[in-house]
Amino acid sequence: MSEPRRSPAGQTPAGQASTSQTMTSQASTGQCAMEETERRLIPAPARGLLVALGLIVASAILVAAGYTMGWFSSGHLAPHGTRPSAADPVQLLAQITLAVGVICGLATLGGALLRRIGQPPVVGEILAGLILGPSVVSTLAPGLHHAILPPLVMPYVNLSAQAGLAIFMFTVGAEFDPGLLRRQRGVIGAASLSMMALPFALGVMVAVPLFGSFAGPAAAPVPFVVFIGAALSVTAFPVLARIVQDTGLRGTRLGALAMLCAAIADVLAWCALAVVLAMVRAQGPAGVLRALGLTAALGAVCAFGIRPLVRNLTTRYAGIALPRGVRLLAVLGLIVGLAAATDRIGVHAIFGGFLAGIVLPSGNSVFGEAAEQIGTLNRALLVPVFFASIGMQADLRLAVSHPAVLAGGALLFLAAVAGKFGSAAPVAWAGGMPGRSALGLGVLMNARGVTEIVVLSIGLSVGVINGAAFTVLVIMALLTTCMAAPALRLLGLARANMAGSQ
Repeated sequence: MSEPRRSPAGQTPAGQASTSQTMTSQASTGQCAMEETERRLIPAPARGLLVALGLIVASAILVAAGYTMGWFSSGHLAPHGTRPSAADPVQLLAQITLAVGVICGLATLGGALLRRIGQPPVVGEILAGLILGPSVVSTLAPGLHHAILPPLVMPYVNLSAQAGLAIFMFTVGAEFDPGLLRRQRGVIGAASLSMMALPFALGVMVAVPLFGSFAGPAAAPVPFVVFIGAALSVTAFPVLARIVQDTGLRGTRLGALAMLCAAIADVLAWCALAVVLAMVRAQGPAGVLRALGLTAALGAVCAFGIRPLVRNLTTRYAGIALPRGVRLLAVLGLIVGLAAATDRIGVHAIFGGFLAGIVLPSGNSVFGEAAEQIGTLNRALLVPVFFASIGMQADLRLAVSHPAVLAGGALLFLAAVAGKFGSAAPVAWAGGMPGRSALGLGVLMNARGVTEIVVLSIGLSVGVINGAAFTVLVIMALLTTCMAAPALRLLGLARANMAGSQ
C-alpha cells in the first residue's frame, strides 16, 4: 500500500490535513453525543416517573387494603408453633484454628469452582456451608462433624462470622457514593422506590398465610410480614456491582441505572429491617420510636458531622505518617465502636459497620490503606466463615421432607421474581429504554445475593423467622443470584464472561 504523498517539507498536503481534522472533529462530536445520551439514564423521565408513581401507589393500596381487612391481625394468622464444658486454652485454640481452617478452605474451594462456571463465589461459599451443616456431613457423618466442629468451638466460629459481617458492611458503606444520586434524582428515586415497593407489598401479602409455618419464636404478626416484605425487596448491591463489571455493563446506561436503583432500594430495605428489629427488641411503641429516632440521629451525626470532620482533618494532616498499627487500630475502633452503639440502641451491629464506612469512605489519604488491608484480610478469612455459617444453619431436609415448606418457598420465590421484574421492566420501558434493556434491568435488580443473606441471618438470629423459612429464603437468594448471568447472556446484554464475579 503506497505512502500518502507529502509536500517537499515532509508535511501532509493542506487538503488531506483538513480532511483529517474534519473526521476527527466529527468523531469527537459523535462521542460527545453518545456520552450525553448515556448521561440521561432514563431517556423519557416523564413517562418513567408516571409508571413508577403508579406502581408505588398500587403497592401502598395493596398493603393498606390488607391492613384494613385485618389480614395482619392474630385472628387471620395461624399460630406458630447444656452449656459446653471448659477446655484447656491451648487445646481450645487448636480446635478453633482447625474449624476455621476447614471452613475457610471449603468455602474458598467452593467459591473458586463457582467462579469458574460464571457464578458469584458467595454461592459456592454458602454451598460449602450446606455440605458441612445438617444437610450433608452432620447427618451422614456425625462423628466427622463433631471432630471438626465440636459444640465448644461454635460460639467462637459464630463470633468470627459476626465480626466478618460488621467489617464487610464497613466496606459496603465505604464504597457507597451519595453523589451518584444527583443526576435525575427525582425520577431515579421514584423508580427505585417502586422497585422496592412492589416486591415489598407482594411479600407482605404472601407472608400472611405463611405465618404459621415460617414465623420464629419472637415473631408477632406485623414484624413478621414486614420482615418478609423487606427480604423480598432486597437487591444485592455488592454482588450486582461485580456482575455489572464482569458483564461489560459498567459505564453503560443499564449498568449505571441498575447500580443507582439497587443502592437506593437497599437503603430503603435496611430502613424496613431497622423497623422490624426495633419492634422485636423494644417494649411497646415508645421503645420502637426511641430506637428508630436514635438510629436516625446517629446516622445524621455520622454523615453530616463526623464524615466532614474526618475528611478535613485527614486533608490537613495528610503529610503526617502515622504508624501502621495506629491506623489499623483506629479503623477497627471506629467499626467496633459504631457497631456497639447501634447494637445498644436496639437495632443491629451491622448498621454501625455501615455507618463506619460512611464516615471513612474509600480513598481516604490517611486511613485508606489500613481500611483496605482490613478489608482484604476480612474477605480472605472472616467473610467466607460468615457465608459458610449461613449454609451450616440451613437444613435442606426441612424443605425436602415437608411439602408445605417447599410450597411456601416456591410461593416466596415467585413473589420475589414477579415483584422485581414487574416493577423494574415497566418503569424502564416507559422511561424510554429498549425492551431488552428493560428486561435486563429486571434481571439485575432480581439478584439478591450477599445483601439478602445478611438480612436473613439477622432475621433468624432475632427469632423473626424459623429454620424452615431461613432455609427456603436462602435457596431463593441463591437462585435469584444465579439467574442473573445466564439471563443477561440470553438477552444478549452480557459483553464479557462472568469468570471473575464476586
